[in-house]
Amino acid sequence: GGQTKMGFSAADDATYSGRNLSVPANSIDNIEKSGSLARQSSILRVWKDRHIIVTKDSLMFWYSSPTSSSPEEVLALRRATGVRREEVAGRSNTFIVTMKGAVYPFSAPTAEDMESWIRVIGKAIVRASTTEWDETSDRLDEQQQAGER
Repeated sequence: GGQTKMGFSAADDATYSGRNLSVPANSIDNIEKSGSLARQSSILRVWKDRHIIVTKDSLMFWYSSPTSSSPEEVLALRRATGVRREEVAGRSNTFIVTMKGAVYPFSAPTAEDMESWIRVIGKAIVRASTTEWDETSDRLDEQQQAGER
């Protein structure tokens, strides 16, 4: 099938280009972590600084700047197979997010920052791959706790 699907949903696609998604960087409110990382482009292998946001529902957005109105790309982390430290092109503080058949290299400003991103992204991947039932029971727990306060 050489058909291209129009209309993307994070559920179906591991990644989709953000050019047709108007989600301004400053409109995302369920942020787990945000900040600046260098991202290696897939074709020219050029490193560019990007504003990265990982949300509580396990999506990873990257923008050309914190004020951009639409993301360059969005990864559904539930489709990711992992995140790990890996030296890329001799740069320091690099790590990769892996998907089936794709690798996304990032570089953090400091080693500490890199560890923090790996932890957050790793947690998001695990959280996203848990079952619906877990989410439901988490929500029930939250409601109960809220009721106890």
